[in-house]
Amino acid sequence: MYRLILVILLLTILYYLLRQMFRGFRGPLPDGQSNSPVQGSEDDQDQMVEDPVCHIFVPRRIALIESIGGREYCFCGKECAGRFRNEHPV
Repeated sequence: MYRLILVILLLTILYYLLRQMFRGFRGPLPDGQSNSPVQGSEDDQDQMVEDPVCHIFVPRRIALIESIGGREYCFCGKECAGRFRNEHPV
């Protein structure tokens, strides 16, 4: 009977350890560091932005970013950027 309880206890502990290992250890780190492998500036690069012409969402890191009329616009490609410039002359 005691062996069965001990085996169940050990299996439960093993389950929780493996679960934490695969999910990544969470919790506060010293000095206010983040446990995320992605840094803050890279978070901005993975932000999805909408193309104002075709309304497709693309990650900011691959978007074509142009400043038109003092404002920054993100496009999915050169074609949409050209269409936007033609439709909104500065």
